[in-house]
Amino acid sequence: MRFEDDRFGRALDAGERIVFERGGRRSAVRLPRHGLVACLMAVIALAGWGVVSAGYIFFHDEVVAQIRDGARASARAYEAQLAAMRDELERSRTRRMVEKAGLDERLTELGLRQSLVEKRQSRLAELAGDAEPQSGDVLSYAPKPAPLDDASSAFDSIETGTLGDRRSETATERAERVAAALDAIEASQDRTLDGLSARNRERRRRLEQVYDAAGVPRPAPASDGKGRGGPFEPLSESALTFEMRMQQVLAERAVVAAFERGLDRTPIRTPAKGASLSSGFGARLDPFLGRPAFHAGLDFDVEYGQPVKATAEGRVVSAGWSGGYGNMVEIDHGGGLSTRYGHMSAIAVSVGDQVRIGTVVGRVGSTGRSTGPHLHYETRVDGEAVNPLRFLNAGRLLVAKG
Repeated sequence: MRFEDDRFGRALDAGERIVFERGGRRSAVRLPRHGLVACLMAVIALAGWGVVSAGYIFFHDEVVAQIRDGARASARAYEAQLAAMRDELERSRTRRMVEKAGLDERLTELGLRQSLVEKRQSRLAELAGDAEPQSGDVLSYAPKPAPLDDASSAFDSIETGTLGDRRSETATERAERVAAALDAIEASQDRTLDGLSARNRERRRRLEQVYDAAGVPRPAPASDGKGRGGPFEPLSESALTFEMRMQQVLAERAVVAAFERGLDRTPIRTPAKGASLSSGFGARLDPFLGRPAFHAGLDFDVEYGQPVKATAEGRVVSAGWSGGYGNMVEIDHGGGLSTRYGHMSAIAVSVGDQVRIGTVVGRVGSTGRSTGPHLHYETRVDGEAVNPLRFLNAGRLLVAKG
């Protein structure tokens, strides 16, 4: 290839023909304006492409290796992220399982506590007997908690509360609310037990005053027969469990019951309710002789035929005519105590009969050494007459203090 003119500058000035010579033949190609520049640029572009291709071929393996290394690094980072997510999920699952197991144990504990509370309340009701319920003694129970069967249910939300104040309560929060309710119930039971103990002590104190006023010995405390003595060291209240305190209350109640049984056989009640006294115990003028004499009992001014009632439990040891007593009944109450009822018009019991408080033993009359219808009443200790007012006043003390 050569330009038609020998001078390159002139060919450019012509600018429009390129002559190709081949095998003695010449061919001319007319180019558009600036065509040569375009050809040169194409040649340069082709040369650049060749250089780039050669560089790609030369650096191909290194580039591919870098790309592969980058892909591997990205894959490792993704796998590490997935592994971290799996670990967190497993930790969360494990934590939920542990919390669920702890909740199951908590609910089992609450169930056992509520069963114990119910048993205690049943025993407290037995101890209280027919006593009037005290303020705060009435206990209410929520449904007994039970272990959960489903692990996920331990974290389910439970709708509670009143309208306008609804909130989400988890099973754990509900368990703690039940525990708080049980704490309150146990505290109420403790107060009830304290109240029963205080009432027993107060009742015993009053009964002791009655015994002292009547001048009769108090019943000896019951013993299980296993103790052999030793110095007395009181046990602190903090060391007493609920069961021990309940046993203590039972023991106090047993003492009170023994005191009350003892008073059932002590003549502290009047044989003629509402009657006035016409003659007292001790020295007086004899109604027949008009001289000072000893009067061994009390005379009650009662109308003829009115019932005469036993003042304590006991056994009839005499029922019939007895000299100056006329028709007389004597009752042995045990412990050396006895009572006599004289001048009766009729006798309603027989020797050997067991009588109770208020049993009618006869009717008011004027038999024997008597100037008119009345009841002669005596109390005797080991056969010796003592003033019946001592016992009757003790009975009034018991009634007055409840």
